[in-house]
Amino acid sequence: MKRTLLQVVQEYLDATSGFYVDSIFDTDESQQVAKIAERMYYNMVQEFPNVLFTMKEDTLESLSDINRPNYMLLPARVQKVQSSRVWYDVSKDSAKVSFKELTYLTPLQFLEVSNKNTTNNTVTVEGFDETKMVVSTNQFPTYFTSFDNKHVVFDSYNSDYDSTLQASKTKMVSSEEEVFLQQDDFVIPVPSHLSETYLDMFLDEALTLVYQQPIGKISQRARARRIKLQQDNRTLGQGEGKKGYGRNGKVRGYTPRGHRQC
Repeated sequence: MKRTLLQVVQEYLDATSGFYVDSIFDTDESQQVAKIAERMYYNMVQEFPNVLFTMKEDTLESLSDINRPNYMLLPARVQKVQSSRVWYDVSKDSAKVSFKELTYLTPLQFLEVSNKNTTNNTVTVEGFDETKMVVSTNQFPTYFTSFDNKHVVFDSYNSDYDSTLQASKTKMVSSEEEVFLQQDDFVIPVPSHLSETYLDMFLDEALTLVYQQPIGKISQRARARRIKLQQDNRTLGQGEGKKGYGRNGKVRGYTPRGHRQC
């Protein structure tokens, strides 16, 4: 069961025999607790990025840099590319679309592929970290990677159709972090099956701050649920069939299938 911010604050006040409130703005205590609830949400987002986000169809952003025509940008709002899967429209007819699924390679694998590109229709592109790669200019992309978890780099582009890769020709399913609002009716943005986990972790955090020590059963439940979350939050891409491209840390699990694996 999902809860509103007011309901979460009321749960805390019930646990501490505090004054009942009809709004998070009724007392200094309820406002302080609401801020703890917000902080706990963002802490969970950072600690368990694979399990707390809303998924939606999305596109990469165009860099529009003719010196780096094979570079695109991962939107700032995106936390992870689901299953490390990206598609690109390879249709040569502007009236039609034909999305091709691209293959993720680790940065090392990507450079190995690039170094073997010895055809005449190529350019040498220097990345933001001064990495140089050979990029085909006469075909749509097949492989991609990321060296900085911000820019997405492709092995080729077709200069007969575009001077740089185009956002409108990309497609992916992304996980995005929702903004936490200090409003009574704001629904805590965690999946329904994690609502109790969030509540226990929030109560453990808030009660520990107030009493300066963990509170018995609540702390035990919170610890058990955190362990379960850690298990569910395994980094996708470490092993066959578990792939995921994330912003936190290194590129998460883009590893080719049979080859995020990308």
